[in-house]
Amino acid sequence: MKLSYMRPNLPDTYGILELQNKILEIALYLDAFCKKHNITYYLMSGSALGAMRHQGFIPWDDDLDVFMDMKNYQKFVQACKADLDTTRYHFQPADSTELPYLFAKLRANGTAFIETVWANRPDVHQGVFVDIMCLNNAAPTLLGRKIQYYAAVLLKAHAVSRTNYSAAGLKKLQLFIAKYGVNALTKPLLLWLVRRYNKRPTDTVAHLFGHPRYKHCFYPAEDFGTPRYVPFETVQLPVPQKVEDYLTRRFGKNYMQMPDEKTRAQYATHATRWSTTQDYKELLYEQSLYKCHKKNE
Repeated sequence: MKLSYMRPNLPDTYGILELQNKILEIALYLDAFCKKHNITYYLMSGSALGAMRHQGFIPWDDDLDVFMDMKNYQKFVQACKADLDTTRYHFQPADSTELPYLFAKLRANGTAFIETVWANRPDVHQGVFVDIMCLNNAAPTLLGRKIQYYAAVLLKAHAVSRTNYSAAGLKKLQLFIAKYGVNALTKPLLLWLVRRYNKRPTDTVAHLFGHPRYKHCFYPAEDFGTPRYVPFETVQLPVPQKVEDYLTRRFGKNYMQMPDEKTRAQYATHATRWSTTQDYKELLYEQSLYKCHKKNE
């Protein structure tokens, strides 16, 4: 049975319409769950851009990202422990045994989204997902923000070093340093440097554990405020209150213009294989059999 929010009649130019429909299903569950538990969140980055420029997904985008501040993220974690529909969804908390990244994921059971960094890890849930990123309150001074930013850089590199990510040259050296330099003694200090301002209001907030470099990490807190619900495909989802200002700071004043092919090519798809009907363990098993077959040829 096709659900009412799906878009079966749209052209599937990039071959991911079915995947986007599943992500939209997760997003709708997330939205209802957050409303039920009085949790504030916003579409962020390319997802907010898609909402404003395309009234939905950027056509070639194979994921969806949301922001929560730390207070709302902590409420979300507790709500998931008590009330998540675990027959349909799996929550991976940030900085956990299963997920070393400093952001969380809400994944759909019975699906697959296989990324190279987890290709040999059947112990890690690899279903289709929505990313949940934390906004941290920013230091009031330029020096303080630089310290926050570079503490986060070290933590991000350490998280990546705990996956199957393959690097070479300088990047490989950076990951080696982070893998052993961030440890049980230094990690709590780095996390404190990133999060030390979260218990008091600040004029600026920071997105420190995503892809943006320093100049695109910090935003006026007033850009966010009360979420605005806007059209997103066949439903409505929340964006920052001053989403136009946020997108200008994040992508530049021409954010409503479509990128050229060269720019678009920088945003490669994340998955090597995906399925909305087959469990990730089945795909990983098939993949391992294929590798064994090729090895024995």
